[in-house]
Amino acid sequence: VSKNELDWFHQDLEIQVKKWQQEKKENKENLKALRNTVKKHTDTNDRYSKIIEEKEKQYNVSLNTYLETSNKFANEKLKLEELIKKSQDDCQKCTERAVKAEISVLKNWKETEVCKLNGIAANAEANLKMLKLYS
Repeated sequence: VSKNELDWFHQDLEIQVKKWQQEKKENKENLKALRNTVKKHTDTNDRYSKIIEEKEKQYNVSLNTYLETSNKFANEKLKLEELIKKSQDDCQKCTERAVKAEISVLKNWKETEVCKLNGIAANAEANLKMLKLYS
């Protein structure tokens, strides 16, 4: 009985060993496939990381350019606004001076005309006195 049992154990052992060898082979193949998959994913991840780094660099360059340009235009805008305000003040002053000059010219013209009229009136009075004396 023990010889038969020993044979059965050997047969069971051989069957178990074959199963384990088959499982070992399958596990090796699965491990190899998983390693290949991991390598592919790692390579892809590295590629994407490099692309992201490049894009970040491009973004930073563009952002810095934008900020510099924005600051430049903001400064230029402030300067132009100051120039516009100064020009408006100068224009108002010139308008006031022009109005004062026109008033002065009109006063002088009035005084000149009044003087002429006074001269004509004096002349007329003198002529009137002469006419009264002759009459």
